[in-house]
Amino acid sequence: MAAMAGVLETLQRSIEDGEHHTRQQMEAALGSQFGRYVEIGLALREAFERPELRETFIRRLKPFRRLIIGNLPAGVQRHGLLPALSPQQRAGLGHRRLDDIPDSELEQWLVDDGRLIYGEFKPQELHNYFTVIAPHVKPGSAMMDLGSGLGKVVLSAALALPFASCTGVELLPYRHAMAQQRFSALLAAGDAALAALPSPPAPDEVLHLPYGAVTDARHVLDLRERVRFVNGDLFEADVSQAGLVFMYSTCFAPLMDRIGEKLARELRQGALVSTTTFPLKHPAFREMAQFQSGTVAWTTVFLYERTGELDGLPPAPPAYLYEPPEDRWEKDVREHMSALNP
Repeated sequence: MAAMAGVLETLQRSIEDGEHHTRQQMEAALGSQFGRYVEIGLALREAFERPELRETFIRRLKPFRRLIIGNLPAGVQRHGLLPALSPQQRAGLGHRRLDDIPDSELEQWLVDDGRLIYGEFKPQELHNYFTVIAPHVKPGSAMMDLGSGLGKVVLSAALALPFASCTGVELLPYRHAMAQQRFSALLAAGDAALAALPSPPAPDEVLHLPYGAVTDARHVLDLRERVRFVNGDLFEADVSQAGLVFMYSTCFAPLMDRIGEKLARELRQGALVSTTTFPLKHPAFREMAQFQSGTVAWTTVFLYERTGELDGLPPAPPAYLYEPPEDRWEKDVREHMSALNP
């Protein structure tokens, strides 16, 4: 028993924090997966940085400021995912200028830009989260992380909680690849720890998990089969077998209505959904707990249960999108612009 507990502890220590990592820039060709995102983002960045185009930047974004996380889209800023291309290089790729891009494409770009922002729980926050979620986890159920990033929540949950399977779905290929690498490193650490034991553990050896559940050594021995990472869109993911869906949804505000509809339609009754910052307002979900900012994490954490039949439910109220006052938003953006050319 003590030997397998030591292996489990070794595995947990091997999951390095991924908050700070090198972001891989996107391919700029229009036919690539994110080609249109890059095209529109670079057009916005050009208008933001060039003094003669800044009025265009403000005019085009002002009607959609409710969709922006903060004052400036993350993709416009130099620390984002967009490559550094000259106007000549962009023209050679067939990229349009900002005034040639219709409002409908610009609005969708802002929605996509928010969902590509990376965020994850810090180690203490993840511990807090597992502490409050553990009493609600059904042993042997499946866990899914929609927008799983570098895989920390998926791997940590697979070790710490009695899930039969843990799956992460991530849109960006480079983050998916990093999660796979992290998983490979975890498996290697586990193999080394198991090889160092005096004798192989019996599969039915009792194993106590960190948050109170009791399972057996298969929890560790079958880890390779219990964890899966998928490079794909959360809206195309099959969540029908999930017992818990986790989302670090702090930047998903414009998507919450659509996410709620998907989960209400596809999840089984009794399934749990956990979100951050933004609630699920679909009437098919019953709020089980709400953990205010500063208790579990820096932001509010919600826990819901999928209940009832869809037929006869009232329409879901629209998600609330905060829209900063027009004059204040413009003032803040102009201050950012002035900082570029003091």
